[in-house]
Amino acid sequence: MGEAPAAELDAVLGGGGWDVGANFEGPPPPTGPVRLGRNACYVVLAVLFNEEDEVLLVQEAKAECRGRWYLPAGRMEPGEGIVAAMRREVKEETGLECQPLSLLALEERGPAWIRFAFLARPTGPPDGHWCPL
Repeated sequence: MGEAPAAELDAVLGGGGWDVGANFEGPPPPTGPVRLGRNACYVVLAVLFNEEDEVLLVQEAKAECRGRWYLPAGRMEPGEGIVAAMRREVKEETGLECQPLSLLALEERGPAWIRFAFLARPTGPPDGHWCPL
């Protein structure tokens, strides 16, 4: 991706946009209705820091990735909002209640797989202690 001219950059920073023209390939071909749990997977994850600026990681228990360390994450359920899904996954995996602060990133691999990465802060005491690696 080349450098954007100043006027286009100012437009984006001012809440507008710019014509992507030939750099845009267009939307993916239609695949039918997108349905969570059937043909689409929306994933949420959270980046949480404690008072010592340490990042919270969880150790996976699933057979295919047992023992690996990850950010708290999981799949959104049908009928669930994105923030509610993030809070639920953090609670299930860490025992913490949390408050989203910002959407850090949105990653997509076509209409069937989208990941929402949040910056969040813990709002209650953890069930255990954070252990530095």
